[in-house]
Amino acid sequence: MCIGYSVAQAPGLWRIYDADGVFVRLEEAPLEAPLIDPTDLALIAFGVFRLFRVGKALLESGVKTAVTVKLSQATVSILRGRLKMGLSARAIRMSESSAKHMLTPGRYVPLQIQEKVIRYGARTADPRKKPGIFRYEARIYKLVEDRQNKGSYIYKSYRLEVLVREADWTIMHFQYMP
Repeated sequence: MCIGYSVAQAPGLWRIYDADGVFVRLEEAPLEAPLIDPTDLALIAFGVFRLFRVGKALLESGVKTAVTVKLSQATVSILRGRLKMGLSARAIRMSESSAKHMLTPGRYVPLQIQEKVIRYGARTADPRKKPGIFRYEARIYKLVEDRQNKGSYIYKSYRLEVLVREADWTIMHFQYMP
């Protein structure tokens, strides 16, 4: 069953005929949608107006009461670690006294672990108030022999403290604290 047919008269223009071949009407292709519709302009203007109102309200409330952002310690630690991108175990230096302590088997701490403490540990000022030196500390677990059961080992929790001169990343002192 044929309802009708069309003949292209020109690009974007068609003559429509019914099944008997009788001319019904002339059709043309719809106009292309404009890049920016006038109704879109009205919506954009309304959105910009709302943004300005919200921004003004936030600015006024920020003046009255200070806006504070509290980050968790884990987030601060990750951000601080990202800022020390040039720091690596190869870049760390040792003072003469701390190098001597590294030769003692009970006090030996691998440089990679000390670098991780410097990168992700809690940073505080030097207890002796020396300028340019900071104390980093972190909880670590050390595998030690169990004195009650000979031949077995347990993980014992320690706090590792590292004193660092940040100007040249020299470790001045380190120690385990139970």
